[in-house]
Amino acid sequence: MTSHIAAICDLWRTRRARIAVLAALMPFEESLRQIGREDPRSMDSPYLTGFLLAAVSGLARHACPSLGAEGVGAVQLDVCGALTGVPRTVLAERLLALSLSEDAEFFLGCSDAIAFHATMIAAGAEARITADPSSASQEAQALWEQVVERWRSGRDTH
Repeated sequence: MTSHIAAICDLWRTRRARIAVLAALMPFEESLRQIGREDPRSMDSPYLTGFLLAAVSGLARHACPSLGAEGVGAVQLDVCGALTGVPRTVLAERLLALSLSEDAEFFLGCSDAIAFHATMIAAGAEARITADPSSASQEAQALWEQVVERWRSGRDTH
């Protein structure tokens, strides 16, 4: 009986984290869709894949600190799939392949996601403290644009 309750709690935490992460990334959804429209193969980018998966992971853990590794993985695949239109199975295979091959672009995307995550957390904290969360939100938007520009410039060199 205890394992059933634990499984239900894990599902609830995963759902809660998924909703929180989607809400946090909603302002950037149109930018991602525009990238996909400009170049449908863009979602295959190791940098963009690493960035999105790591950003989602950090935001999920922040939203629900007791979320286990399987829950974080589910949130990563669900949110990234929703934002990019890439199927979960393809994302999972790509994550494993890029991670195991120690792809440099993938890891650069992951490291940039750490800064983005910190900025997003600051923006969320500022929103709770003040009535005008614009400065941290603007910083998150500027960092997003920097990340997208880094991805675009890296894509142009290939």
